[in-house]
Order: sequence, then C-alpha cells, then structure tokens
Amino acid sequence: MSNGSPSAYLLWALLSVSFFTFMLLHLWSYDKFKCLRWNSGRQPGAFKRVMTYSYFATVPLLMVFSVAIAALKYQEGSFVLPNGSIMPRPFADWQKDHLKWIIPLYMILSIAWSLELVTHLEELTFWLFLLHQGPRKREWFHCWEFRAWYIGSMIAVLGMPLTTLMKRHDLETLAAWIFIAGSSAGTFTTVCFLYVLVNFPRFIRTVKAEGAEPDVVVRLATFYNLNCIRVVFRFLFTVPLMVLGLDGLVDKSFSVVGSAFWSDLLLMMGGIGCFISSAITLLVFFPRSMTSEAGYKAHALSQHSKAHTGAGTELPDYERHDTPMPSPKSMTSMDRAQMHAFTFPQTVEELPVEDALSQYRPRSSGSPSDDTMWDGSTRKPTASTSQLSRSDNYRTHMSLFVDGTPIYVEEVSPSPPYPLVHHYAMNFTSPIDLPMEDDAS
Repeated sequence: MSNGSPSAYLLWALLSVSFFTFMLLHLWSYDKFKCLRWNSGRQPGAFKRVMTYSYFATVPLLMVFSVAIAALKYQEGSFVLPNGSIMPRPFADWQKDHLKWIIPLYMILSIAWSLELVTHLEELTFWLFLLHQGPRKREWFHCWEFRAWYIGSMIAVLGMPLTTLMKRHDLETLAAWIFIAGSSAGTFTTVCFLYVLVNFPRFIRTVKAEGAEPDVVVRLATFYNLNCIRVVFRFLFTVPLMVLGLDGLVDKSFSVVGSAFWSDLLLMMGGIGCFISSAITLLVFFPRSMTSEAGYKAHALSQHSKAHTGAGTELPDYERHDTPMPSPKSMTSMDRAQMHAFTFPQTVEELPVEDALSQYRPRSSGSPSDDTMWDGSTRKPTASTSQLSRSDNYRTHMSLFVDGTPIYVEEVSPSPPYPLVHHYAMNFTSPIDLPMEDDAS
C-alpha cells in the first residue's frame, strides 16, 4: 500500500516535530527534565522507568518515520494516470537506494505504535484498578489489572514488530498489515476506556467525600475532561487507519486506497488524532499546576468547617507558602488526632460510683470546649460524652477505679483512613507516579 501523497506524510512530519518541541517545553516547565532521571518519582522502580521511557521513546520514533517517509515520497514524486488523476509512485517503480529504507522505516513505525499501546493500556488498567476497590484494598503490583497490563504490553511489543517481519516480502501490503494490527488493538483499548469515563464522575465524588485535598479533586476533574477529549481523538486516530488497512487487504478494487482524496483524508485524520491524543497523554502523565507554580497551596477544609458549611459548597482557600506543607488527613484521621490530644490524669483516685459517673455527664452548649470540660473545684479535665461515644474505633489507656474495682479500657487499632477508595487516589498526581506504600497511613 504505497498510496498516500507526499503532502499527507508532510502533515505527519510537521505534527511530529511540533509535538516533540511542545514535549520539550512542557517537561522543562514541569520540573526541568528531572522526571527523566533514573530514580525519579515517588516510587522509583522498574514500572516507573518502563512507563516513562516507553512514552518518551514513542515521540522521536514517530518523528523519524514521518520525516523520512515524507522526504522519500517527495523525492520519488507522483505520476499521471491515463484518466488524468495523479497518484503517488508505487514501490515497484522506486529507486533501489530509496526502496531499501522502507522496511526499516515501517519497523520503526511498528515499534513506536507498540510503545503507544503500552502507554494507553497502562492508563486503562490503572483507572480500572482504582474504580474496582472494595472493602479489602489491593495493591497495584498484585492485582489482575497489573497482570493484564504487562501481558497485553508483551503482546504489543512483540506482535507489532513480528507483523512487520512476517510481511516484509510484500511491500504493497506491509503498511496495511501494520495499520490493521495497531488500529485494532488501539480501538479495543479506547472502547474499554468508555467504561472508565462513565464511572469516573462517581469516583470523583467518592474521593471528595473521603476528604481528599482540593488539589487532588481538581486534578482528577481535569483529567476526566482531558480523557473525554482524548477518547475522541483516539477514535480519530485508529478508525481511519483501520479503514485503510481493511481496504488494502480485503477490497480488491481498492475503492478507498485507490482514491487520492480518501487515502489522503484518512491518513491526515489519523495523524491529527495520533499526535493530539499523545499530547493530552503528556498532560495527564506529567501534569503542571499553575497554582503550585505560583507558590500557592490549597487548604483542606477542617472537620468543623465541613460540619457547618458543607463540603463542596465553597471554593478552596489558598495560602502562599515557601515550604512544603504536610498532606491533610481524612476526617477519621482528624478524629484520631483530637482523641490523642486528650490525656487523662496519670493517677485517678477512687470515687463513689455516682461521683465517678457525674464527671461524664453531657455539658451544656455554652461550655468553652468541645472536647473537654472542667470541674469547678478541682479544675481537672474530664472526657465528654462525645469522645466516649467513639469507642467503636478508639479506646484510651485509662484505668478507672469505681468502689475499689478497676475498669480497664484497652486501645484498639483505628479504622482504615480511606474505607471507600484506595490511598493511591487520595495522594494522586498521575497514573505513573505511584506513592510509596508508607503513604497509605
């Protein structure tokens, strides 16, 4: 399938060079290329390196292919058919010096396409992993979604180059086989991603209800809108190339491939969809925050503010800072902090039952404190009923003597900090920047 005018591939070349330039500028503004270091990320390891370097290898490979094939097409030129139409010169009439570059260039295209499949398959499985969390939290490297990713990645990395090697003897159908293999896998991944988009708004609401930072909620909402746009361009990338591949292999009359207009139109649509969707992937994998770059940090709403104003009814409060601020804790963690801030006296004298229980009677609404109340004679702090009602999650270390009988209260482990979502979501920055396991607490 040597169809496709030099102008169509020139558009691929211009888009690839423009995207490569945009990628360099974006990474410089993001962290001055620190993300390309071997040990970059919050959980540096093989997974992080594979995802980072496979994505960045895709762009220069596509640029080499598109620039080289456009240059060769212009050098070979076109010819006029007896009916007056102009068609690109077929491979059979190419010069041998130019023809020897076709197989290496198509091999580069197949490798770049396989790496692109690895990138989008990882994002699909990662979002499925976060959406499928239940009461028992799983780890990414031990879940079925991760196994599906690396099995699919191995099939893509091996299958695309093998397709080129197996069909290298027939140059006229070589591009059609590559288009069929790559676009079929890409279309399947994009269709599966529609399930993620349908369930993503509910996922954002759950993360917000769990007490995530405003920056995390805003970032997830931004990714949802970007992914909606990217899915459109993903279909614009895979469907036109699939039509070209099917017509080159199935339709012997070549009604699409044989038309200079339709072949160029579908090739241009595929190029536009490819590079725009890849640019959106760059924004998702390495997101910039204008708020953080300006030196501002969003305040997490306190429990008192949420109880009186309601979550999500007010805009986040921002504060300019020069030093990193600790991550806010969930409402459960705030309860734990308040409980631990309360200390009972080390020694408690024996009291009659009525006097001992009288210290824990509910106070009036006009008392000065929500967590402690003071005895007017002894000025010793005692616990309020609001704290003792949390015995299902927390217990104190106190030993209380009532009529000479000790009452021991044991401490139990607190409930999970995020019972409904994975801690990856609560500390989310990008699908390839996973937090350390210690960040779960």
